[in-house]
Amino acid sequence: MKLRYMIEYALRDRIRKPLYKPVGVWVQGPGTGIDLVVEFLPGNAEAREEADWIINRLVENDVRTLPENFLAYHQSTLPPYRGMRGPVTETEEYLSLSICATAILDRIASGRIS
Repeated sequence: MKLRYMIEYALRDRIRKPLYKPVGVWVQGPGTGIDLVVEFLPGNAEAREEADWIINRLVENDVRTLPENFLAYHQSTLPPYRGMRGPVTETEEYLSLSICATAILDRIASGRIS
C-alpha cells in the first residue's frame, strides 16, 4: 500500500537555543474518504488540537476524498515560530496508516528521527 507521510516538528527553547524537535506524524493513504491518521508523542496537546481542528473542518465541510497534495498543502500552514512540517515521503513499507504512524512515532521517541 502506497502511503505518504510527513513529520511535524515543534520549536523548542525559543529564547536560548531554538531547535525544531520532531513531535508527530501525519499519514495519508490512497483510499477514499478521509484516509488520514495524525498522531503525536505525549505532551504535544497544542499540535494535537490543531490537527483535530483540521480534521473537524474536513468533516464539517463534507469532504469525501482528500486531494493527493493534502499533506504538501499543510506543510506550509504551520507558523515557523511554533514549528514546521517536514517533506512528504512516500512509502510502501507499511500495511496500514496506523502501523506507519506507530512505527514513525517509535523512531521519533527512540531518537532515530531528530
